[in-house]
Amino acid sequence: MPSAPRGRVAERDRLKHIQEFEGLRGLMAWWVVIGHWSTTAPIPYTIAKTKLFNGYAVDVFIILSGFAIAALVDKRPEPYGLYIRRRFLRIFPVYVLFLLCSVAASSLALDVWSSAPEGYMKATRIQIARDSLDQFWPHLAAHLTALHGLVPPVFLPNTDYAFLGQAWSISLEWQFYLLAPFLIAAINRANSLRALIVVLPVIVLIAVLSRFMPVGFLGNHLHLFLIGILSFRFFKERFAGNPHLQFPVIPLLVIALPFLVLIRTAEAIPYAIWLSMVALIVVNHENGHAGARTLSGLFTNAFAMKMGQMSYSVYLSHMLVIIVSLTVLEGRGLGKVSFSAILLVMTIMGTLLVSSLSFRMVELPFHKLGRSLRGRQGVPEPSMR
Repeated sequence: MPSAPRGRVAERDRLKHIQEFEGLRGLMAWWVVIGHWSTTAPIPYTIAKTKLFNGYAVDVFIILSGFAIAALVDKRPEPYGLYIRRRFLRIFPVYVLFLLCSVAASSLALDVWSSAPEGYMKATRIQIARDSLDQFWPHLAAHLTALHGLVPPVFLPNTDYAFLGQAWSISLEWQFYLLAPFLIAAINRANSLRALIVVLPVIVLIAVLSRFMPVGFLGNHLHLFLIGILSFRFFKERFAGNPHLQFPVIPLLVIALPFLVLIRTAEAIPYAIWLSMVALIVVNHENGHAGARTLSGLFTNAFAMKMGQMSYSVYLSHMLVIIVSLTVLEGRGLGKVSFSAILLVMTIMGTLLVSSLSFRMVELPFHKLGRSLRGRQGVPEPSMR
């Protein structure tokens, strides 16, 4: 078998060792957790109403997902049926586990939120819990398919957040998984007039539908997935030696970050994080700069990597932990500061415990099953993982 060209080997080697995104994934998961704690604990309103900007951590998650699926489709060509079965095994088992646990606890959740201290999201969570119970079977049916992000709220109130609030983004992910191979193929053929004729009307239709759909509808976040997909193309082409992409990234970062700051809106946060990570990875992997290596180590040490691997379970489990923690703390006569501090410790420790168990007992076995499907289908595992 002829050896691969040196440029292609260098490209694969560099892409293979991009591990910083795993640590970033873990950091974003815990940002979401702390943000949800802040909207539950009786802390000052001016702090709680920001939710510690944890929604922007989910935006980074979405960009990461676009990057990861683009990398998967590029490195592991496989039939669509095999691809979607493997994606199903990646997200559904642990999602259904925590969904069913949340459904079983739905009456408890209403009682807990009703008697909880005056957190910023208390009224909203009471309404979500009531809507979940009032429309129990329709909500359950929609959530079991993970397509509840396609159900307009006018037909099913709080369709995004019923039972398991953070599952709005799971529906978003599943919609993306279903369409990603076709979307990526269209982007790869973007210079084709035929591709543009097909893709542009679809994008316009999605944009129009987004005005009437819940937040978990793909169209509301399609631009973030596209950033991730195009970021993969950037790394791939740059590491392969594309001369048009060999520009210095640090001056670009120095120019772009102040511009994002001048926008004076928190909506710039995920873009600033992503741009900074891209610059860090390029400098670290191409120049081996000591400062970049140190920063990279914050995302690639053993603990950060473990948190990245467990991030999905952390993301799905933590609201159940908060509900149980509130039940334990109810009626203890604690002051606001003590209550908030103890709730934070219980949330972190409980989420670590529960997510560790679900990762080991549910996620990993189904990950292995998904990988085994390639061999059963006669699709060879690539050398690059």
